[in-house]
Amino acid sequence: MIQALISDLDGTLLPRGGSISTATLKAFQKAGEKGCLRIIATGRNLYSARQILSADFPIDYLIFSSGAGVFRWHDQQLLSAHHLNPAETREIAAYLWNYNINFTIQKEIPDNHHFYYTDLYPVHPDYQKRIATYQPFGQLIERPEEIQSNATQFVMILDAKQLYLLEKIRQDLKRFSVVRSTSPIDNRAIWLEIFAPGINKGNTCQALLNHLHLRLTETAGLGNDYNDVDFLDICAEAYLVANAPQRLKPYYKSVASDRDNGFSEFVSLILD
Repeated sequence: MIQALISDLDGTLLPRGGSISTATLKAFQKAGEKGCLRIIATGRNLYSARQILSADFPIDYLIFSSGAGVFRWHDQQLLSAHHLNPAETREIAAYLWNYNINFTIQKEIPDNHHFYYTDLYPVHPDYQKRIATYQPFGQLIERPEEIQSNATQFVMILDAKQLYLLEKIRQDLKRFSVVRSTSPIDNRAIWLEIFAPGINKGNTCQALLNHLHLRLTETAGLGNDYNDVDFLDICAEAYLVANAPQRLKPYYKSVASDRDNGFSEFVSLILD
């Protein structure tokens, strides 16, 4: 019997340019009434997630920044945070600088909406939009030595000419956690994020479930993108919304899209 539900946020519960539907809210409430633990696992930082999720949103836990942090929702308590230390952060920054890749470095949780950023050539349009959106929280750096604090993650956006670097970065920086996702800004650009070793949505979800004495065989998950695979693959029941990338669809069950209340369908399939 399923005792815990895990869902992504953007593109799964929250359509691009839209809002979380009444049907989705009711589905979360229904899951709670049936005694099911409700977890959202998102790539958003805590500040950004709280712009979408009200303090009374019907979930139990928020896993944010792709697993770097865990937040208990009912009393708004930060339970855990994982960081890159200053030396690791400078090491990664120096490596990326050599490839002329623009990146942001998100600062320490819970204030990881604050960030350093680079302004190298060329600048991807999606990167420009990201910097412009969060400009009040950004600090331009011109060399890695300026970094003196812990970091939550790196975020870089690869253009078509840089895509060949995706696997190279993963290999060269394999002692860290390198996670691929699709841009929530334009839904096309490839985002690559670098975290402390072992950090991803799946490992953090598993650690939380272990802490709560819940078995993976009692867990169901719903996602929409590559960075959700890590938690989908530990769930006994794993689903994708219809708007997920075609490359992922053969490996998971499917429900309706984010705009057609896929989460509500997912909850009905799992709990009814």
